Amino acid sequence: PASAATSTQGSDDSKRMQGLYRMVWVLFGLVLVLTVAVLVVLPSMVSVPKPDQQASNAEPAKTIQPAPLAVGVVRHDAEQALQDFLRLRAQPGLAGVEVWAAEDWQKAMTTAAEGDDFFGHGKFELALSAYQDASSQLQALLDGRPQRLTETLASGWQALQKNTIDSAISAFEQVLTMQPDHEEGRPGLARARVRNQVLQLMEQGSQAQAQSAQTQTVENLTSAADAYAAALQLDPAYLPAQLAMQHVRAELTGLAFQDAMSSALRCLLGGRLRQAEDALKAAIQIYPDDPAVQDTQRRLILAKRHAAMNSLRRQAAQHEKNENWLAAADSYRKALSIDSKAIYARSGLANAQRRVKLHAQLDHYLADTSRLSSDEPLENARKLLQSNQKVPPNEPVLAGKIDSLQQAVRLAVIPVELIIQSDNMTEVAVYHVGRLGKFQQKQLTLRPGRYTVTGACPGYRDVRKVITLRPESGTVTLFIRCEEPI
Repeated sequence: PASAATSTQGSDDSKRMQGLYRMVWVLFGLVLVLTVAVLVVLPSMVSVPKPDQQASNAEPAKTIQPAPLAVGVVRHDAEQALQDFLRLRAQPGLAGVEVWAAEDWQKAMTTAAEGDDFFGHGKFELALSAYQDASSQLQALLDGRPQRLTETLASGWQALQKNTIDSAISAFEQVLTMQPDHEEGRPGLARARVRNQVLQLMEQGSQAQAQSAQTQTVENLTSAADAYAAALQLDPAYLPAQLAMQHVRAELTGLAFQDAMSSALRCLLGGRLRQAEDALKAAIQIYPDDPAVQDTQRRLILAKRHAAMNSLRRQAAQHEKNENWLAAADSYRKALSIDSKAIYARSGLANAQRRVKLHAQLDHYLADTSRLSSDEPLENARKLLQSNQKVPPNEPVLAGKIDSLQQAVRLAVIPVELIIQSDNMTEVAVYHVGRLGKFQQKQLTLRPGRYTVTGACPGYRDVRKVITLRPESGTVTLFIRCEEPI
């Protein structure tokens, strides 16, 4: 009978109920026979008592045996209590209760077994009470399940936090027994099962990190980071691994920053400004607001400015050496755009501009020396030569131009003979000399230069001729007359 209460199979419960029914009918028959005996046989065997004796014995006779109807009712209530117990036992909320509440469960089963024993011996009231007590015990388990679930889950997390792994695994398994789809139970159990591996990886990372503190090498820190990363791969929510990884990354970042800054400073001191700039950019990406970065940036800007100024100064000097004064002036202007207070650039630009102007003036006269035949251009050329008598020895191009102009000025005052022949009908004139009139032939003595000779005659088209007289050309003959009728 006790085993029938502990089993959830319907066939066992049915067999037990059939046996109880048979026993109840047997007992009912015995009660009926005894009742007949009491009513028929017993009066003939017992003498009639005195009235006072009847009065004294009347009351006890009523409690000798319960009525058959009362026995049936109690029996029925006991059966109903048993059915209630079995239905409660089948509740889904009590699934796995023999695991997560083994002691309380065993007490309820013992109470139910006692009810079976009472029922089997016809003690229906005691059986009814036992079944009701067993149901109350199961109901208490069912009602206390949420709190027990919460407490068991909390004990699992506490055990896991203290790294008491077996206790944590047991607690999470109980949680999943109570609720297989619990959203915290499954990850908790998974984390508990890998905690030993996680702790081993944490120890490896800690040892590598300790070695790095002594050697200050990236290799040890990298090994530590790999170990912590492996631990986080097993348990991404493990806080010590997260903190350790953050610390190692900070150390790696710090070493990378130190390497970048050291490289930037070395290149800066060595004049390798491009490499210094690249290294500084790497440092800025790590710690852009670091005071060392900002100071090195200022130093790099000054170094680049100084280097650019020196480069432009060298370029300007080379252009001056080549007497390319336009290029030299451009270099000085660029230098002044970097540092408007650079004295060498200011003085250099002024000197270059003077030289550009001087060369332009010399080139103006040398391009056409014939204009020196006029008094004003000749006088201006003389003044130009007078103001530039001292030519620097390192400017051969300028010296050559001055010599050429001096030679042109000297030759410009040496007269050249010009013989003009005509037909006595043509009016002849020479620009800047005067009208010569009609003649057959006329001889003029003129300074070297370019002259324009014109002829005019009524009824004929005017003629115009340009002649250049050169000092070395000797006597020059020009024939002019109007020949084309209008």
